[in-house]
Amino acid sequence: MIQIVGDWKVLNNFRTDKNQEWEKIRERLKNPIKLPNSVELHLIRHAESTINADKRVTGLQDIELTFYGEKQASYLGTKLLKQYDLAFVSGLQRAQKTLQIAIQSGDIKVEKIFIDSRLNERSLGVLEGQKYRWIPEYACGDLKYAHENGENYESVARRIFTFLIEITDYVIDNQIKHILISSHMGPLRILVGILKEEVEPASVLGFKFSNAQVVKIVWDSLSIPGFLKDI
Repeated sequence: MIQIVGDWKVLNNFRTDKNQEWEKIRERLKNPIKLPNSVELHLIRHAESTINADKRVTGLQDIELTFYGEKQASYLGTKLLKQYDLAFVSGLQRAQKTLQIAIQSGDIKVEKIFIDSRLNERSLGVLEGQKYRWIPEYACGDLKYAHENGENYESVARRIFTFLIEITDYVIDNQIKHILISSHMGPLRILVGILKEEVEPASVLGFKFSNAQVVKIVWDSLSIPGFLKDI
C-alpha cells in the first residue's frame, strides 16, 4: 500500500470490486458524457522496476523499483503540476512508489489519493517472468487474446471504463480540474485509447510508454471509441 507522507490523505473507498458489464457500460454511454469543465489529466507509467531492467515480462508480479527507477521517479516530480485535486494509483508497489517519490521530490500537493486495483497491470499468465518477445495477436489488435491464465485487453477495457465512468461522476459532482494517475503499460494503452478516441485496436495495443513517462491529456467527454465498437 502507498505510504502516507506529510499531509497526504489516502482514501481507498472507490468501488474497486464493482466492474460493470459491457451492457451497462454501453447503456450509460449511449450518448457521450460531457464534462462541465475540461480536466487536465496526467497519466504516468511507473518508473523502472527490477524486472523491467532485466527485460522480462512483469504482469501482476508485485516488485520493487531499481535504484535507477527511483531516480526516474524523482525527476518525474519536476515534470508535473504543483497541485492536483485527485491522484489515483494501482495497488502494485512499483506504481505507488513512483507516485510517492514524484510527489515528494516535486513538493506536489494532492488533495486526495485513491488506491484503485482497476489500474493494476493485467495478468500475463504463463508469460510472466519470461523475456520480452513479439506477440502477433497483440500486433494485429486482438483484444480478446490472452495467454494461458492471463487477462485479455477486453477485460482491461471493461475495468478501465468502469473506473472512468466513476471518475466522470466524481468530476461532475465536485468540479475537479486536475487529476494524476500512476499505472502500468497495459491499462495506460486502454486509458489513452479511450480518452483520445482511437479507432484501430492495433494502434492502441501498439502504444509504448517509457518508464516514468507522462502522458498529458485535456479531457472533456467520455464515449466508447471506435477501437471498442465491436466488443
